[in-house]
Parts: sequence; C-alpha cells; structure tokens
Amino acid sequence: MFAQRRALQRQCEGQCRWPSSPNVALPSNRASLCLYTAACTQAAATDRGQPIWTGESLLSAAVNWMINTKPIFEVMKLGAKSTMKSTVKKAGIDWDDHVRSMQQQAELQQLHDEFSRQPSPDLQYPPYYTVPFHSYEQGNLNWLAAYEVEPASYAISLRTFKNEQLTAEEAMTKLRTGINDQIQVYCQQHGVSEPSMLLDIGCSTGISTRWYQRLYPQADITGFDLSPYFLAVAELEERRRMAAAGCSAKRICYMRGLAEATGFSDNSWDMVVFSFIIHECPQRTIRDFIQEAHRILKPGGVICFVDNNPRWVYEAQSSHCCRGDSG
Repeated sequence: MFAQRRALQRQCEGQCRWPSSPNVALPSNRASLCLYTAACTQAAATDRGQPIWTGESLLSAAVNWMINTKPIFEVMKLGAKSTMKSTVKKAGIDWDDHVRSMQQQAELQQLHDEFSRQPSPDLQYPPYYTVPFHSYEQGNLNWLAAYEVEPASYAISLRTFKNEQLTAEEAMTKLRTGINDQIQVYCQQHGVSEPSMLLDIGCSTGISTRWYQRLYPQADITGFDLSPYFLAVAELEERRRMAAAGCSAKRICYMRGLAEATGFSDNSWDMVVFSFIIHECPQRTIRDFIQEAHRILKPGGVICFVDNNPRWVYEAQSSHCCRGDSG
C-alpha cells in the first residue's frame, strides 16, 4: 500500500530525542529520521550539554528557590519584562503603545468568544496550561499576554542577535528565515516534497504561522493553539493580511484545541510544527505531543520542533526535525 514511501537514511532506533531531556519513545509501528540543528549562527556560543542553571547544582537550587518564593519572583518578573521593553525601545518600538493600540480593537472580544466555542465550549484546560508562566499569572489565558506577543517577539529576536547592529524588523527576519531555512534544507537533503498540508501547533498569535506561509505559499496551513486570546489576535492579523494581499494569497486557518488530542484524522498532515512550546511543558506532556503528532502525520511526513536551544549558553533558537515513516 505504501510501496512508494521513502527509505529511511538513518534510523533513530524508534526514539526521537530532544537535547538534554529524557528519551521520548515513538509508536512501535513508526520509525523516524531525526535532525537537530541550530537555526542561527553560534560561533560565540559554548555547548555545555545543558544550561548551567539546570540540574542539581547549587545555582539550580538557588534559581528554583527564587522562582518558588513569590515576592522574589515578582521582582524577577518585573526585571525581565523591563529588560525586554528596554530592548525594543532602543530599536524604536513602544511596547506600551502597542498594547494600548490592541486594546482598542473592538472585534477581538467577538473573535475570542468564537474561538472559545472550539472544539466545544466545555473544553477543559490541562493542569500544565493553567499555571503562571511568562510573567503572567494566568499564563496564556489573558489579553495582556496576547497583546504583548508581538513586542516580546521583537525583543527575543533582537537579543538573539544582540552583538549585531540590526533593526527590529531585520532581527525578526533573520531569526524567522533562519528557522525556515533549516526546515527547508532538512527537507531537501532527505528528498521530502514541499508540504501541501502544514499544521503549526502552538501558533500563538500567528507570527510563526505567517512565516511558514511565506515558506510554503501554496500549502494549506492551519495555526493551532489552546488560547482563545492568542487565536483572536491571530485571526485579526490574518484578516488584515488578506485585505492587504487580496486574492493572491492563500488564507491561513486558525483552530483551537489540545496539542495532545487534536481531533484530526490519522495520516492527515504532511508537516507538523511545534512552535516554541516544548520549553514550557513537562516531559509527560511532550511525549503525548509526539505520540499525537505521529498519529496525524502522513507516512514520510515531517515533525519539526522549533524552540529555544537548551544546549547553548547564549540565547539561540533551534529547529529539530523528525521524519515519520512506517516501520
């Protein structure tokens, strides 16, 4: 039935490994070809195997104590956000002005309400999604988190290339094209055709999804996230994009759901990308993500993990690709 499936060039012994994390077993009827590669130049970085503040070191214990001590953590949050705001301000972006502008977008509440009914109004948030992170007590389930994604993304891009004299747009473009280039190179090296169906899991407000649409303009692309706040902003930006592009662009579809239980049919996607969500999740949840991704991936398709690189001392973004096929 699948005689034309591509032969694997390298077996990963049924395992897909993310650096510095436990092995994640794939389904027994699947094999995968795995690639881990930095998306950005790392000439000045040092590979330590894992960040120096993780593990069981005294520094790790001190960091965890500070995070778990609420008054100290509140100060840490303010300091982190202040640093990010300062970074984009130097590049000519007014963080607070952007938030005020988003607060004036009346249609966002209606979009939020529409996404809240997907896939059903009684969808339960898993425990890992209801804890505070990214300095927000409600995690991704609030408007401020959604409003601040864009300036925060510029800050991350600028800090990734902090030793280079780049504008905010140049830094963002370099970061995102670096990620896209690595995905494209991987597919070309292993004879993988351009996807006709691409799923961006953890799409947030659609920044990553729109960059994948630039990479594969003819593909049917869906952005998938659990936050109705993020998806409302993503849909608003998509309507603006389509209004500017006219009939020449294919529309991105946005949907709400659980990454570990998407509800999609078996073997339905050519490429599944996880965008900057792995670093926020416990290991059990990551394993569930991978199991689900392999279920919905077409034979010979590709799973990509795009995230912060945990093995480099300096800030970096990375792509990790797994090619699915039958065993």
